[in-house]
Amino acid sequence: MKNKKNIYLLSGLLIVLLAVAYFVTAEKGPKTTTYKLEEKIIKVDSAKADKLEIDYRNSKLVMQKSGGNWNVVQPVNYPASLVHVANALSSLQNYKISSKVSDNPGNKDRFGFNDTNYIKVTVYQDGQLAGSILIGKDGPGAGQTYVKKTEGNEIFLADEFVYTNFYKSDLSEWREKKIFSISKPNIKEISLVSKEDNITIKLDTAGHFYLGKDTISTNTMDGILNLLQNYNTQYFKDTTISGQSVPDFTARITAGDVKELKFYKYKDDEKNPRYLLKVNGIDQIFEMDLNFIKMLFKTRKELLGK
Repeated sequence: MKNKKNIYLLSGLLIVLLAVAYFVTAEKGPKTTTYKLEEKIIKVDSAKADKLEIDYRNSKLVMQKSGGNWNVVQPVNYPASLVHVANALSSLQNYKISSKVSDNPGNKDRFGFNDTNYIKVTVYQDGQLAGSILIGKDGPGAGQTYVKKTEGNEIFLADEFVYTNFYKSDLSEWREKKIFSISKPNIKEISLVSKEDNITIKLDTAGHFYLGKDTISTNTMDGILNLLQNYNTQYFKDTTISGQSVPDFTARITAGDVKELKFYKYKDDEKNPRYLLKVNGIDQIFEMDLNFIKMLFKTRKELLGK
């Protein structure tokens, strides 16, 4: 009798366990469709891309490819940074969506998609619109960035999508910073005129640079020549300079033709005032600080190493 009672108890317990298991594992309500993660939001072939539009904080930059070169065409006409363009196209071509992180519109700020901070990139290929993508904050891992479509609330994490390939504190950073390049062997004379001094550096037939009858310090001269071989701006300034303005510094570099640089103080600062630079033959105005200018405008003492 006792054995029968145990069997009944065990059978009842088994039935209860089976019932619990059923209610725990059974699907409730209608069956849901499995979410299929898209590989990309926009598909880009870097070799076919010929136009990029960057919208950021109510400003717009348009770059277009022509004759194999990329140029900024809006808001100004100026050569684009080929390095920056290549990096952006590399991310647009090679990225992959790794996960969906949210579809809650309340999370937009969390991932960088509020009204002011996201970046919108629009790509054209072979003259046709390829699509647009919105870029939020950089992600938790290296080469990860939060992205989304222009419509809907779904936010994704993208791998191999480098945030800094798109984020620039100022859209003018997409422009090519190199103003000119003068090869060292071509430089014959450098004239440096300021309110304090008037210096002329000349090259003799033996390849030595002189200030008057004195030989210029090799280290100092090499620094100037290296600077002129890759003369970059610090900033861009979309403005004009009156023809009546008098420059504070003027440099003339003779190397086949003459390259003339005129610097005008426009922002006073006791420690490091800022200047506008006008270069002959170039419409764009550049901006530099005094410390950068002094890399070219050396004193007589510095030139002679005394």
